[in-house]
Amino acid sequence: MKPAAATSLFGLLVLGLLALAPPAAAQPSAPLTVELDYAGVLSALHLPDVKVLDLHAVERAGRTDFASHAETHSFGILRALKLIDLTTDAAGPVGEGVPQPRVFSFVSVEKKKTKRVTLTWTGDDVVQTPFHKDGGDPRPTPALKHAAADPVTVFSRAVYAPSAESLCERNWRFYDGAQIYELQFEPARAAEPSAAERGMGLSAAVTCKVGYAEVAGFTHKPGDHHADWLKSDIVARFGRLGAAGPWIFVSLTADTFLGYAKVELTHAAVRPG
Repeated sequence: MKPAAATSLFGLLVLGLLALAPPAAAQPSAPLTVELDYAGVLSALHLPDVKVLDLHAVERAGRTDFASHAETHSFGILRALKLIDLTTDAAGPVGEGVPQPRVFSFVSVEKKKTKRVTLTWTGDDVVQTPFHKDGGDPRPTPALKHAAADPVTVFSRAVYAPSAESLCERNWRFYDGAQIYELQFEPARAAEPSAAERGMGLSAAVTCKVGYAEVAGFTHKPGDHHADWLKSDIVARFGRLGAAGPWIFVSLTADTFLGYAKVELTHAAVRPG
């Protein structure tokens, strides 16, 4: 079993939406709910952008716990390469200032079947239901799985960041039920919000370059373009909602084997509770 979105580049660009937080605690002063919409676009052979993906996410961020829900759907050329109809949920405690993995579940609708999987972080392991036999070279070990977090939990960490600089201070490892990979961040650089970003209520922005590394659980076939999917650095962008609101993930861009790819924010809203 491999989660549908995690086996494609856009799975990395979406489920690995990489929101970071610093070592110091930075819980919201009061519970809040953030609702975010993103579009994935692809520009192949320098042609106009074509929308290939939708992502809708809702996060409830509290001082002691969090819960996040996300839905992802592919379109056009991406759907021809990889059918993505994915619903994901994550919930768990807040510890050391950031959401920690506890329960992650996903429902993946595929051409011939629907997969329903739940991962539960226990004291020293991650239990998967239904059982999944680990593969890849090297195979994920219990210690590697337990030290990583599911993609939705990592995505939920941005709103806990106390400063722009802290968004890109740490690397993070993801475990999606089959594979473990790492996103490696360079220091944040201040950026001026665009007119579209200001229209969505963003008051500040930062960017940082991101490296991608496979850790365990990957199996590659000849000709799958594993070695040359990425033609450039990945660039992540974060923005602040309002003058003193939470930081959120804004966009992720990279030049890929298929063309120039971007996942970008199209709508953002925040409310108490």
